[in-house]
Amino acid sequence: LQPGAVIIGDHYLSLDAARSLASRGVPVCIVDSETCVAQFSRRISKTFRSPPVDNEAAFVAFLSDLAYRAGLHGWVLFASTDQAVRVIAQHHEHLSQLYRLTTPGWDVTQHFYDKRLTHRLAVAQGMPTPETANPGCEEALAALSLPFPVVLKPAITTHLITATKKKAYRADNPAELLEYYRLMATIMDPAEILVQELIPGRGANLYSYGGLFQGGRPVAGVAVRRPRQHPMEFGRASTLVETIDCPELAALAGRLLAGAGYSGLAEVEFMFDPRHDRFELLEVNARIWGWQSIARRAGVDLPYLAYAQAMGQTAAPGVSEAGVKWIRLITDLP
Repeated sequence: LQPGAVIIGDHYLSLDAARSLASRGVPVCIVDSETCVAQFSRRISKTFRSPPVDNEAAFVAFLSDLAYRAGLHGWVLFASTDQAVRVIAQHHEHLSQLYRLTTPGWDVTQHFYDKRLTHRLAVAQGMPTPETANPGCEEALAALSLPFPVVLKPAITTHLITATKKKAYRADNPAELLEYYRLMATIMDPAEILVQELIPGRGANLYSYGGLFQGGRPVAGVAVRRPRQHPMEFGRASTLVETIDCPELAALAGRLLAGAGYSGLAEVEFMFDPRHDRFELLEVNARIWGWQSIARRAGVDLPYLAYAQAMGQTAAPGVSEAGVKWIRLITDLP
């Protein structure tokens, strides 16, 4: 029988990936510790209730047992959350003996899990980036010369979102900068706090290249504009996305990921800075992301291409069509 796919994460983004794979005849299972939307789809063969990913030892033991108990040995394993990416990457040697992995090892993946490493890689690759500082303490914070407004963000996204449901804070003056810095320092190690110049434009200037990469080279993908997100200023997820014709985004994404030798699915996020007339790197999602189903509508079936790559097969990459729109009404309407 054809090996299927196991997706970690019972979210709407997992549902979109499951629909893609199932339409190609690939059986799909969902693994999660909670109940959400994907498991109710007729496209899902089976849902397995796991320990939380944060309970790392128990979760890895569960995946190991599942491979044999449920006959999933050799199936293709997908991650749809940052925490799942980290766990798979850090246990890559063990899990690769049980599953075909779409997540590279930690030596590669850490560059995109930790924004400090992402920024260093971008600088090394000559990528345009917003001016960024990692002060580490209040004394160094007070000595910063970045012009206001600035953004305070965590090096590891989940550390702030889990505690506050926020992705970042905006500070318009030194008093706000110190206030938010002290707040974040109660949640995480101050060494994880980044302070970055705020690029003007909000959602109107947000862009991404989402694709499948091999050794950093874009195999297939789509360039998109993301004019709306929720919340609007520092969104946790896009709510309106439109495909565009912009080869520059693919070239920039490839340059960055080549620096780490990355293979697999990734969304590389940019913001266009009108002051410098250029796209500047924001972050990388080294996993399935929310709006990826637009790619299949536009002619590029990314989940299936990633499945084929993991299986050692070759699939036609397709050609992306511009002007295709994706909307998530439940967050876009508010």
